[in-house]
Amino acid sequence: MNATALLDRAPIEILSQQLRQHGSCNLLSEALAGLVTPDALRQDQLDYAKALDGYGIRHEQKPIPYQGLPYVMTRRTFENATDRFHRLFDILERVIDLYLNEPVVRDFFRLQPRHDRLIRMGAGYRPRIQYCRYDFTLNARGTPRIFELNSHSPAASTYAEYFARLLQGSRCLAQLRKQGLRPVQTPLESPGAFAKAMLRSAEQSGYLRAGRQVAVLNSRYLTMNTELDHIAEQFRAEGCNVVRCFVEDLRFDGQHLFYGDIPVQLTFNKFDDTHGPDAYECAFSRTTAEVQAYLDAYEADAVFGVNSFPSMYLPEQKSTLAFLWSPLLHPYLEREEIELIEEIVPHTVLVRHMSSNELAIVAAQRERYVLKRSLDTRGRSVLIGRGATEAEWRQSLSAARAEPAGDDFVLQELAPVEHCTTRQLNDGEPTEVFTSLACFLFQGDPMGVVVRTSTEETTNVGRQGFVQPALIVE
Repeated sequence: MNATALLDRAPIEILSQQLRQHGSCNLLSEALAGLVTPDALRQDQLDYAKALDGYGIRHEQKPIPYQGLPYVMTRRTFENATDRFHRLFDILERVIDLYLNEPVVRDFFRLQPRHDRLIRMGAGYRPRIQYCRYDFTLNARGTPRIFELNSHSPAASTYAEYFARLLQGSRCLAQLRKQGLRPVQTPLESPGAFAKAMLRSAEQSGYLRAGRQVAVLNSRYLTMNTELDHIAEQFRAEGCNVVRCFVEDLRFDGQHLFYGDIPVQLTFNKFDDTHGPDAYECAFSRTTAEVQAYLDAYEADAVFGVNSFPSMYLPEQKSTLAFLWSPLLHPYLEREEIELIEEIVPHTVLVRHMSSNELAIVAAQRERYVLKRSLDTRGRSVLIGRGATEAEWRQSLSAARAEPAGDDFVLQELAPVEHCTTRQLNDGEPTEVFTSLACFLFQGDPMGVVVRTSTEETTNVGRQGFVQPALIVE
């Protein structure tokens, strides 16, 4: 075989080796240049931009950054990861039970009263965690390492069907198929997956006997709009009557929840939060009084809330990952469950619980750790030790230790996200990028993966980041 043929085959050989050894590979990597022709990539990117604009897919009111070269994962790696994710879900539901029933567990968390009140309202249905996103990376052996849980923002889960549609019709995938890749569709990529799962759960719990009226809720004071139109449209496609409204405008007559004269059986909650000295008295509005009608209906089991309050305000806390490592939890776990946590959750601890000696050790070994506020989003309070100066790290640790209970910080063992050098950005200049993965679970069932890549190690789409399609292959 001549040299040209060897060069032509090199990228697919590298990909095959990566998939055999690691179970996944980012096609952005410079090592895989030529796997898809530059002309196909250029034409695809033009098509993607036009299609995404037509779909109305945006991130924080701006066009969503999207790079069409996929992140490839083998079915075996996907199934190994999702088996572990499903097993962890049962433990997270148990954590909610313990929080509701055990004062010593509530003392571990010491959450703000506005969050504690909502969690302790419980929920009249199981599972309480209707959807959850596990943010993770894969280590060198292809084992997942979950560094955050998100039960507040399913945006990418509602966009996944569009991303899959773009990839399926792309020149890129056509060329990958010719080189032997065999795609596998995940449930998340099927149309309306989110709404179908939520409606099925509500129906099984008996909340839709009077109708299928859905309210997609926002707060007048803490407005977040990212994916609400798409969520509403998914429910409409399933035959539901859907309204978008402020939670402050609902009313409850003692039996039924209403928006105006429209009865509501299912709500989708999309609320931002506040923290610090200027935080509102209520977690998702200015005052509890302004949302009392909704709280009364929820507490009376008159409405199916997606997500439930316990799942919105407990798994979302990064201190939940610290509790998974706490000896307080271990008596409620089997040995194999403890081993599961040790395998897939990086060691996490509340800074408030650390001794002076432990803090001194961590201060001297910043390259091993990440510091995060327990309840925050968009990577705003994440400090990766190896990316900070020694002075910045020590100062941040000291400030975190001084935070009052309820505004806690956690310290987490660094689970390095994957990285590679690519020439697909910045006019072909070599650029280092970092990639993290996220798996969505609906009622505890893993549905599929979304991919976020960035020039920053926090891999936030809003901070120098973009979305890539996930491609699961045989």
